[in-house]
Amino acid sequence: MTQLENKDIIGCILRSMINVISRRTSEGYAVVVIGNILRKLGERYDFLKYIEIRNIQYSEVLDVINVDPDINYVNSLEIGNAIKELVEIIIVSMGEKPGYYFIKEIKERLSYDYEQRIKDLGVDLDLMQHQYITEIKKTTYNFHIKNSEILKHVFKALFDILNRETSKYFAVSTMNELVDRFSADYEVLKYVKVNDVRSIQEGMDIVSVLSDVDAEEQSRIGSAIQKIIQEVNNSLEDKGGSLFIERLKNRFTDEYAFILEEIGVNLHVMQLPQELVTKHVIKALVDVLSEASSQSYAVLTIDNVLSKIRERYDYLKYVKIDSMRYSDGIDAVSVFPYIDAISPSELGRAIQKLIEKVMLSLGEEAGRRFVDKFKEHLGKAYLLRIEEMGVNLYMIQLKQNFL
Repeated sequence: MTQLENKDIIGCILRSMINVISRRTSEGYAVVVIGNILRKLGERYDFLKYIEIRNIQYSEVLDVINVDPDINYVNSLEIGNAIKELVEIIIVSMGEKPGYYFIKEIKERLSYDYEQRIKDLGVDLDLMQHQYITEIKKTTYNFHIKNSEILKHVFKALFDILNRETSKYFAVSTMNELVDRFSADYEVLKYVKVNDVRSIQEGMDIVSVLSDVDAEEQSRIGSAIQKIIQEVNNSLEDKGGSLFIERLKNRFTDEYAFILEEIGVNLHVMQLPQELVTKHVIKALVDVLSEASSQSYAVLTIDNVLSKIRERYDYLKYVKIDSMRYSDGIDAVSVFPYIDAISPSELGRAIQKLIEKVMLSLGEEAGRRFVDKFKEHLGKAYLLRIEEMGVNLYMIQLKQNFL
């Protein structure tokens, strides 16, 4: 696919907005609303004069949105600022619930390429939706939940799910094994104990949490909870994934769901399809390599590494790079949905090897900050997802330091 131009991007987002608003009102109303906001924003963004919202009576034969190609010469970041303000004005005018669904539906109507290009312009629809929800909930909920209560509630929910899907013995042993195994990395877990059901006295809870943990930073609580949730999901094997996440979410009230989100727990991370994860990993690698070379060279390097490790990881045949389109960057890369059928841990091994080999290709000096830059470009949600798949960036960094 060729590089999307300003004309394509702003035309696509405006048509999506009109379609979404039309579902709740009418196309005529949507056209008037968008037209009025664009005129208002035109006082600050002169280039909006290149956009014509045509009269609704012609919509049967003509596109309602007409964008002059001259808009392609406008600074793309300015286009992004205008789009962001347009979205913000609309969601505020729609009110809480419709505003929330407006962002969600806009995102659903955009293809992957358009969503990524708009994000490059500084319009992160996921972040805007998160910020919008957070502001609504801050005005709705006025509460403080102690760390000990959060941990107890989450561990009890995880125990209940394990108990239902396996047995009480498996649930107790699994939870305690996870606590023991990760207490060194997540010190807040030393305050948690899952009691053996066979020795519980009357009136005693299945999960005990010492109140000392209330003095700990909540970000540490969030990191520990995220790790334990991911490991419990892994222990359930084919019973994990989306169904597990839905069951877990159903055990949280709005208050707990909000506080978990606030302390950094992302319940959606394990629902990201492997096809998307793989492409984001490659995109992050291309972005990092491009900082020290050209985009073409970055894609060539990754293609060469994939060729070398494909024999060991046969399923990487589902990742194709068009050698005639290296200059197109990530658009030269295709990841086929068949990769979703591969075991997450197995795909994780291939991703780990790919990252290691790409880093080694940079040489000692350029590779020093490689992992940090890679994390930055990949983003938190995808970083959590590959860690859940078994990718250990810390070990990769250690290997580089030893070399």
